[in-house]
Amino acid sequence: DNKFIRNKVEKFLSNDLLKNISNANIYKEYEFMYEDDDIYHGIIDLMLEYNDHIDIIDYKLKGITDENYIKQLNGYKEYIEKISNKEVSTYLYSILDEKVLQIN
Repeated sequence: DNKFIRNKVEKFLSNDLLKNISNANIYKEYEFMYEDDDIYHGIIDLMLEYNDHIDIIDYKLKGITDENYIKQLNGYKEYIEKISNKEVSTYLYSILDEKVLQIN
């Protein structure tokens, strides 16, 4: 019923990042844990797996330039590349600003 929220959701769903979503395996709130030199635990907001690549999209309410967010996504990328053997691209999406920042 809230037009503001509906508008924000519609803007996200119409983003170019999702234009081929019908061709993807969709994983929401994908939780993982792995051990390297340390134990890593994370929850990926949205992961879209295509035949030849994977897109990871992390939503933030507003700011998307925080170095901690970038470090977080780089950890997600490293892990998913290891288990999938596919090229992984990562993105931060600002819900309020309706902006996308490609991390790599």
